[in-house]
Amino acid sequence: MKGSVALVGFMGAGKTQVGRLVAQRLGVPFVDTDKVIADRHGTIADLFSERGEPAFREIERGIVLSELTAAARSARVVALGGGAVTIADVRVALQSLPHVIWLDAPPRVLFARVQSGGRPLARDEALFEALYARRRPLYGEVSTTVVRAAGRERLAWMADKVIAAVAA
Repeated sequence: MKGSVALVGFMGAGKTQVGRLVAQRLGVPFVDTDKVIADRHGTIADLFSERGEPAFREIERGIVLSELTAAARSARVVALGGGAVTIADVRVALQSLPHVIWLDAPPRVLFARVQSGGRPLARDEALFEALYARRRPLYGEVSTTVVRAAGRERLAWMADKVIAAVAA
C-alpha cells in the first residue's frame, strides 16, 4: 500500500470495525477520529447535548485535520465520523490522501445498525434518511472508491474490498 487510507461514510457504515481490520491486515496504525474526540472531550452524545452540534463540529474539525495531516506523512488507516465531510477544510484535506474509501449501505440498514448506540442524530428514521441524502453527495465528492454493501456482508468481505482498492 502506498500512502494512507481514509474511511468515510454515514453512521453505521462500519468505518471503525472495517478500519481496524484493514489496518491490522496492512500492518499500519489505525485511528478512529470519533474515539480521539471522545477520549479528549467526553462522549459525542454529551458534547452534542451540552455544547451543540456547531461546537462539536469545531472540535471535530481540529482533530480530523490533525489526523489527516499525520496520515499524509506516514501510512495509516483513519476512520472519520459520519459528519466530518460536512466541514469544507476536511474535504480539502482528504484530497492529500491517495485513498479515500466511502463505505456505504442502504439508509434503512444503517439506521438499524445504530439504534442501540444512542447517537444524537439517529433518533428519528425520517430525519436520519434525510440527513443521509444530504451527505451522500459529499461522500461522493471526496471518495476515490466506494464499497457498497447490502447489509448482510461480513466485515472481512468489506475489508477485502478496501484492501483490493488500495492495492490497485
